[in-house]
Amino acid sequence: MTERGKGMLDPKKIIKAVLVSAGCVFAIFYMYRQLIGLRGEKLETENALNVTYERTVSSTGYILRSERLLETVSGGSVFSVLEDGERIGAGMAVANVYATEAEAGSKARLDIIDSKLDVLESSTVDHEYFSANLSKLERDKNEVLKNVIKYKTQNDFGEAILKKRELLIKMNKLSTVKSGSSFDKQIEELRDERTSLTVGQGEPILTVYAPEAGYYSGVLDGYENIFSSEIIDTLTISGFEELKKALPEKQPENSVGKIITDSRWYVMCELLKEETVPFENGKYYEIVFPYSANLSVRMQLHKTISETDKNTEILIFTTDEMPEGFSYTRSQKIEIVSETYKGLKVPKAAMRRLEDKFDGVYILIGETVYFRRAEPVFEIEDYYIIRTESEQEKTQTAADQAVVDGTQTATEQETQKSYKYLSLYDNVIVAGKELYDGKRIK
Repeated sequence: MTERGKGMLDPKKIIKAVLVSAGCVFAIFYMYRQLIGLRGEKLETENALNVTYERTVSSTGYILRSERLLETVSGGSVFSVLEDGERIGAGMAVANVYATEAEAGSKARLDIIDSKLDVLESSTVDHEYFSANLSKLERDKNEVLKNVIKYKTQNDFGEAILKKRELLIKMNKLSTVKSGSSFDKQIEELRDERTSLTVGQGEPILTVYAPEAGYYSGVLDGYENIFSSEIIDTLTISGFEELKKALPEKQPENSVGKIITDSRWYVMCELLKEETVPFENGKYYEIVFPYSANLSVRMQLHKTISETDKNTEILIFTTDEMPEGFSYTRSQKIEIVSETYKGLKVPKAAMRRLEDKFDGVYILIGETVYFRRAEPVFEIEDYYIIRTESEQEKTQTAADQAVVDGTQTATEQETQKSYKYLSLYDNVIVAGKELYDGKRIK
């Protein structure tokens, strides 16, 4: 071999070196993509949180009740012996009629004094005994307070009033023990005032008794015989229009108030037919009353009045709940919650379609991506409201029954179970590329 031949490069070796180098470059690139490139991948996430959306319609509500006016003979000054809204039985005294207004005023003041004396005299304590039982007084007061709240929640206002008196006495005793003071001076002053008022106090010339059981009210608005619950069965849309124009009746001069003979009352309102689509007779709806500090009352849709040639319908709701402090103003604004949607709030951008049959989202747990099924029940702006877990359980129960009934195969059901449902606080991926179930994010 010549010297020239020894200096030449072998083409096979060159090709082999190039291929090895290319393989190394590819391997380095692949490792970079797997181990380094993914570290730079950014995912936007958002927690799945509970949300409630209420769709409401506004209208003017008209209140109907069963009411009976109470009257007495002309002349004299009337003094009611009942609190407004107090439950009464048939034959109970409702009011006393006095010869003069001064005598009626004296009687009113005497009743107030007697009520105060009853509480203050019951609030006296043995300091030595109660000082050793201060913690017990605290517990007793808190227990009575719980009972007051419970009875108000149950609309048992008679018991609530009795418990309020007991609560006031407990609080007075607690205050006396802590401060070391007493109510002796106030009691003495009230007794002196009572003695002076009693001198010359005449007897009532007449007592008015309740003809039937019900709830007493001293407030008359002149619509007692107009907006009566008795008209509900025969009411028409034309009749409703006439009711809205009706003027109040003149109140009788010898009136002593009225008896609400039934705890059940009604609210009727007029809505466009397209607004009444979600409503169904017999179902319950929340009605908000702005005149009563936006109090919400759960009422049943009792009746819908519709006529083919009218573009509106009359809805009549009812309840026997009588909230304390509620304003029964005959005509007032109302807001009706027609539909309520509850679930998990998920951005629309997060929704995916998997295997062309599962709607859902990808979530991030640690460094791993998982697919979670998510079934929208309502759409609002840029978000969906997703079915809650309790609703999903109902759906699964129905699916289990379908297998038993033979309308769904066990294989179909197992396919549905292959992916879990979205849960509260899951970390939902809002933005990310090339996502799949089981992907690792490093």
